Amino acid sequence: MIQQITPLKTQKVLDLCSGIGGFTLGHLISGGFETVAFCEINQYCQQVLNLRFPQIPIIGDIHDITTESLARIGVGNIDGIIAGLPCPPFSLAGKRQASKDERNLFGEFFRILRSLRPDWAIVENVPGLLTAESGQFFRAVLWQFAQMGFDVEWGVLSASQVGAIHKRERVWIIATNTQSPRRRTSWSHYEKAGANPASVGGGDDGDSQKHRLTNSVYPERSRRVEYTAFALGRAAGIAQPASSRGDDRRTTGLDGCLLTHVELDYWLTSATMPSFHRLSRNEIAALTLYCQREYRQLWAEYQAIRRQHAEQIKALGNAIVPQCAALIFDQLKKFLSQQRKNHD
Repeated sequence: MIQQITPLKTQKVLDLCSGIGGFTLGHLISGGFETVAFCEINQYCQQVLNLRFPQIPIIGDIHDITTESLARIGVGNIDGIIAGLPCPPFSLAGKRQASKDERNLFGEFFRILRSLRPDWAIVENVPGLLTAESGQFFRAVLWQFAQMGFDVEWGVLSASQVGAIHKRERVWIIATNTQSPRRRTSWSHYEKAGANPASVGGGDDGDSQKHRLTNSVYPERSRRVEYTAFALGRAAGIAQPASSRGDDRRTTGLDGCLLTHVELDYWLTSATMPSFHRLSRNEIAALTLYCQREYRQLWAEYQAIRRQHAEQIKALGNAIVPQCAALIFDQLKKFLSQQRKNHD
């Protein structure tokens, strides 16, 4: 007799550092997840989120997230946390100050993780995260997950692997909380190893200052996974690009998640700037007073468009590629199904 496996219940998700919602769009493609709250400090991104997901509340500052603040907006228990944490502390294009950079929010992420105790978490960042501080920072990240009983897998996935014309490599970390008695005690020998004190930076929990993995100590249950388009695509049951032209074979799934909202389309997808012929002072002085007022009004409107365009480019540049996130959510569902099977 074949045992029927019931599908996983819809997973309640907290989306941290949400940007314009690329992470949440990813799980809408994958299915089986529901974002119950966003956390995003950028006002332009908040406007996009409000247009795209008007029913989902937004907390502006990650430092304000507690069980109490979530309860005030009607959010109770959550199943998982997704986080596209700021990348400048680790990017090869910056100074790579990692734990010393005030923009590093890994400490706040782990504070929230300890407070909410979800079943799983997914973190996205740039590949420089793996080598920051000679690899010590990432080892500290793995250690923090291990201390809370999470199994961790990570890998690098590129947007070009899901059909985009740009490379855009990103590190994806999938952490699942087993909470078994064996799992809670399996790290005791690492504590006895006498690791040098350090932290992932940020946060206000004293435990984050106690442990750093040395070069010879890695969490034995954390492992790197080479996320390839072929492997992940086959697991997700999708067609892969037949050439390097950048054909996006998942656009239909994404189109079903996007709202056909006029303002959203204007704010988010504008790719060009209108031209403006600027007059010299002498040319302006030669105009009638009415024309001068009209010119200054047009110039002010043009400047506003330029500022909005800059926000658009910044938001899109920082955004998570939803098709990549969808593959990661598909992988997470496999992990959760296997865990449930093992526990049954």
